[in-house]
Amino acid sequence: MCSRLAAGVAAVVGAAFAASADAPPPIDGLLRDVLKLERTDRDHARRGHPVTTALVGAMDREIVVAGTVRVSASATRVVDLFRDIEGLEQGKGFTQTVRLSEPPRLEDFAGLRWPAEDLRELRRCRAGACKVHLTQRGFDLLARMNWSAADVAAEADKFGRQMALDIVSAYRTGGAAAVGPCLEDRPARDTAGEFAQMLSGKPFLDTATPGLAPLLTNYPRGPRPGGLEEIFYWSLIEFGLKKTIRLNHIVLYPLPGSKEARWVIANRLIWASHYFQNAVEVRLLVDDPAAVSAAHDLVVLNLARPDGLTGVFGPVVRYKVRSGSRDALRKTLAVTKSRAEGAPTATR
Repeated sequence: MCSRLAAGVAAVVGAAFAASADAPPPIDGLLRDVLKLERTDRDHARRGHPVTTALVGAMDREIVVAGTVRVSASATRVVDLFRDIEGLEQGKGFTQTVRLSEPPRLEDFAGLRWPAEDLRELRRCRAGACKVHLTQRGFDLLARMNWSAADVAAEADKFGRQMALDIVSAYRTGGAAAVGPCLEDRPARDTAGEFAQMLSGKPFLDTATPGLAPLLTNYPRGPRPGGLEEIFYWSLIEFGLKKTIRLNHIVLYPLPGSKEARWVIANRLIWASHYFQNAVEVRLLVDDPAAVSAAHDLVVLNLARPDGLTGVFGPVVRYKVRSGSRDALRKTLAVTKSRAEGAPTATR
């Protein structure tokens, strides 16, 4: 299914990028028709307050949240904030964020260390029975671990750094399919196919960011829009009950045929040690027609398929994840606005 979908998407990607030369839809129509925001919420956002909403996903365990806020700052200022990922990912919940070299090197991961609870779990990890997300390459490296070493934590950290570099390198040369699925499930989930599914049929992507879904789904072989920039980084975050190591890929580009003030910024999860196998955050920066170049509408769509949202307690967990995701997005929008405008951070 993944290959058929990818082939179909690749066939239209050139047309999609060409179509993106047309201006994105008026912001009010995008917020009303795609994000389904009521007038009161749209007005609230236009006054500079972050507004979020939960949208219907394609399946039970798909979480879709979106939001918007008006930012009184130049496009250059806002985009520079997203380029500076180490500065952006700071504060509560963010323990470490490290931008990778070009090309990535093992030294980039020198600060990566397994949380203590992961180290205990790695000792008993087996394919199909592991509470840490590991690919086949991860299990191959883990099999070489010397658990009798005097400093077993240091040995495990070396294993984690090599695995992280291998995952990023595989993704950069062969995309998500080259990374392979994590093996805690039997049968293993087709994460590459799932990602393509997750992005398909999303009005926001089809209407506001044409060409982005094919770019990410077919990476690195799909056509590349003009002005494309890429950033790779790793981070350690406190999410839920466990600290989580993540590997991420950011793409930034101005929409062809439009002013430089209109940008797409997407942050795709490549791998995470817990909770997620597929997630992406898409940001669209649109000129404010009332204050061209001086103000912009930042519109964000978050898509994810977390683990553990099925079963008897699935509905309760889904509700909590959606609610938490909306709260997190609201705070992120507020912080982004505050930093771009140079004002003290405040959330509503």
